[in-house]
Amino acid sequence: MKNALATHSIALNASGAPEWLQLLPATEFSGVDGRGPYAAPDLPALVAAFNAAGRKLAVDENHSTDLAGKAGHPAPARGWIVALEARADGLYGRVEWTAAGKALMDDRAYGFISPVFMHTRTKPYRIGSVERVALTNDPNLTFLKSLNAKEDNAMLEELREALGLPETATETDALAAVKAAHTASGKYEALIKRVGKIAEAEGDEDAVVTALQSRLEATGGEDELRKQVSSLSATVTSLNSQITTLQSDHAREKAETVIDAAITGGKLVPALRDHYIARHQKDAEGVEAELKLMPSIHGGGLGKRKPPEAGTTEISAEDEKVMALMGVDKEAFKKQREQEAE
Repeated sequence: MKNALATHSIALNASGAPEWLQLLPATEFSGVDGRGPYAAPDLPALVAAFNAAGRKLAVDENHSTDLAGKAGHPAPARGWIVALEARADGLYGRVEWTAAGKALMDDRAYGFISPVFMHTRTKPYRIGSVERVALTNDPNLTFLKSLNAKEDNAMLEELREALGLPETATETDALAAVKAAHTASGKYEALIKRVGKIAEAEGDEDAVVTALQSRLEATGGEDELRKQVSSLSATVTSLNSQITTLQSDHAREKAETVIDAAITGGKLVPALRDHYIARHQKDAEGVEAELKLMPSIHGGGLGKRKPPEAGTTEISAEDEKVMALMGVDKEAFKKQREQEAE
């Protein structure tokens, strides 16, 4: 049960205005003042509770929300935690800094944070939610990295420069860039090996390029290569056209089979044959689903009605019943009948 409030100071982990702050460690911990032990936080549960609450968490100075604010004095936020993330080493919060908060960070006015969280009253205390965060210079949890740790900042700066990242890039951004570079390097090496086999060359990329240039010169140079590429492109275009034609013919044949079966089964009148064939070619699944729901005129007491004799344009009583069942416009039906007669 979340019925007790606690605060602890945790070292910030980057100079300037960091995008992400480590709010809690991933393991059991205690404060320098003896408070604790706090059980290893259930990080996914804390993230879920934050998302369910749907509100931002304030970042203030020296717990002003809990002290000055409750006494009626100003307690402005210097930033807002807008997202939580569970990582291997603990719970992190993404901060949207206010102008004043960013200035404090750029000036290195504070070196630590103190999260405020709710926990159970019995040991080991279990954390149920993170309520807010305070900037502080009086840390209670001293086993995490400092905001102004020179070694960490120097390494991050070197990574940014080596990877071509902007000054605003975080440790997470740098790690992602390193992984991407590693993946790209592996793909490049694999590509060089494949091209080397084609060029019958071994060694590094310079050897492969030299071998390819030699083969290109031996086969007539770039002009011959362009001709071969153009011929291949024309062949591919022709094959695609043939495939499209075959697909269209197959769709037409299937449509005719389905619609003729529907006419025979009394679900469509012959006057609508071409209309439904065209529709089936565009949306076979939709038309077939529609036909399944249509009643058969044979089941409605109309009998197995035969198509009108050639040259007949008269609309019979049976035709009118069919039009009523199918929702077909009488004038459109009559026009179709006249066209068939012609």
